[in-house]
Amino acid sequence: MGDKRNIDLAWNDLNVILAIGRAGTLSGAAKLLDQSHSTVFRQINAIEKKLGVRFFERLPHGYVKTEAGEAAVCSAEKIDDEIHGLARELIGKDSRLQGTIRLTAPEGLSQTLLAPLLASFCKTHPDIHIDLIVSGSDLALSRREADLALRVTSKPPETSIGRRICLFRFGLYATQSYLKKHENAELDDFDWLLNDDSRNWFSASVWKQIANVRTKSVLSSNSIISILNACKFGLGVAPLPCFLGDTEKKLSRISLISQDPVFELWLLTHPDLRNTTRMRALMSFLYESLVEHAELMQGNH
Repeated sequence: MGDKRNIDLAWNDLNVILAIGRAGTLSGAAKLLDQSHSTVFRQINAIEKKLGVRFFERLPHGYVKTEAGEAAVCSAEKIDDEIHGLARELIGKDSRLQGTIRLTAPEGLSQTLLAPLLASFCKTHPDIHIDLIVSGSDLALSRREADLALRVTSKPPETSIGRRICLFRFGLYATQSYLKKHENAELDDFDWLLNDDSRNWFSASVWKQIANVRTKSVLSSNSIISILNACKFGLGVAPLPCFLGDTEKKLSRISLISQDPVFELWLLTHPDLRNTTRMRALMSFLYESLVEHAELMQGNH
């Protein structure tokens, strides 16, 4: 008798397999697919039952691809790239000043310099909707996780294009009252306020001159604004972007942080989107507006 298994493998099936393959766990795949853990669990079981193929070994530490899983994920990656490539090409041909732009930017910029700029842009272009994703992580422009990114980086991704806005400097800040209480203190003696998201905001080299501070921190947070506020209330010393620290009247800059490699602020997009009218409009506006704040972001204010 011939093989009666249903070999109708739909893109939705491949999408589930791809998500599990990328994440390595059901919970991670559920997050990528914006679905519940139980839904993804039912889906992968149904797919494997329908095809009579086991794509993943269920191990205590997660889902590990079988040989069939490796082949399926590899094919799904190619299809996924083609789909997103087509989407970018079609969007790139859009000549209308309308539609949605997914913009990602770090929290500090989003809540300070960027907020009034976006308000002004949206008033001028009421048919353009800005979907602002507040994140310092490297969202993939190639997979449309974002269309446009403001990134603090020492080396922009080779798959993106864009414009360098300016140098981006960090300094050490505290209140005058705190500094008076610690007048003769060394760096290692300070109470430190640290941003958890240091992988994206600070490279390891930033900490060379204060190598022991991680063991002496009194407060850490994934929010740079929370760190700024704690510093304003005299809780300790905080490494902050100069554009935040220098504009806060309650804070004094102790010193600039020596940075190697040097950080820069970049405005980036995917090459396929650069000719989209709404993208060109927002990129030009943001570049011209942010360049006016270059001295502040470079710590020359």
